[in-house]
Amino acid sequence: MNGLRTILETWHGTGYPHPDAVLATVVHVKGSAYRRPGARMLIFADGKRIGTISGGCLEGEVVKKAAWWTSNEPVALRSFDSSFEGAAWDFGLGCNGVISVLLERADASGIHRLFDFLRTQQVNREETVIATVIRVNENPPHRLGDRAWWDGREVAGGNLCNTRLAADLSAYIEQCFAERESRLVHLADADVFVEWIGPPQRLVLFGGGHDVLPLVKIANLMDWSVTVADGRTAYIGANRFPEADNTLVIPANGDISQVDIDRDTAVVMMTHNYPQDMLLLPQILAKKPRYFGILGSSLRTENLFADVNEDISKFENVYAPVGLDIGTDHPETIALSIVAEIQSVLAKRPAGSLRHRNAGIHDPVMEVGLTDKLGTYRDETVLAVCELSQSI
Repeated sequence: MNGLRTILETWHGTGYPHPDAVLATVVHVKGSAYRRPGARMLIFADGKRIGTISGGCLEGEVVKKAAWWTSNEPVALRSFDSSFEGAAWDFGLGCNGVISVLLERADASGIHRLFDFLRTQQVNREETVIATVIRVNENPPHRLGDRAWWDGREVAGGNLCNTRLAADLSAYIEQCFAERESRLVHLADADVFVEWIGPPQRLVLFGGGHDVLPLVKIANLMDWSVTVADGRTAYIGANRFPEADNTLVIPANGDISQVDIDRDTAVVMMTHNYPQDMLLLPQILAKKPRYFGILGSSLRTENLFADVNEDISKFENVYAPVGLDIGTDHPETIALSIVAEIQSVLAKRPAGSLRHRNAGIHDPVMEVGLTDKLGTYRDETVLAVCELSQSI
């Protein structure tokens, strides 16, 4: 995730609305950058910030100037060019890319309505698509920051509802839902950042032993929604797993029907209890999680599958022994290897060393629409950000 869950929890948990807050969102990146489009940072009037938009090189500047940049107009686009000579020394920008950030004042841009909608979608574990105007032509029918959001069935809100632009975006919205990938759409009247947002990644851990503790902590830092389930009551409780969203006691018969697992869920079985694993294994396999990691040796897992009359070769979602081969020998490094493997599976990346990757570190955000507009957009953006960067 991009910290959205933490931003929403903070926003709704501190007595919103916050009229002087500014939301900063990365909406376009050219070249190399630490964060990708969709990264957000919420800035409060007292300087407190939630989330990040870079590796630390932009946050200080944006926090200091966000209120000023949005003082005349509640929505502003600012771009930062770290590719020009001297950027690393003059401004601390070392990624060698162009980062465009949309800044929106909460009191005038409808952020509270967007956040209310997103929170509902997150709680209900529903995906959504947000379309945000990030560039307009002269005398446009729309303004910077105009947006609409979809709940998977229809337009659910935003000031672009029932507009021609929303209709023009319909095909791209359907593709965005189907492919679960954000994109930058170039239309005749505007450039629109079409962003897919899914629910928090769900991680279900079977087992409440000491080796689960660091795994829960790391997953919590990832903004994942974590459930811990164990048959031992003493091993389950909020005091033992304060970072977990849910803790459940597995009944003696091993029934896990109350554990919510869908095809996007990651599951790790680490009970250290062979008889219990025999009860759990067929039920977990039947739920078909996206990722199913099993702690223990290959031989143990092969015996386990044989004892429940299952063929492990039929299950591509099973990872056993669980985790990446990074040389683990204590709970913290084991937890790190497990989370890293889950992330690689979710991202559909091979988990190799980046120095062996022939392409860029990040997969580029798709840009679609008018092909002639695409070239113009890039040329104008690079010119504008070079001028801006030298004036900051």
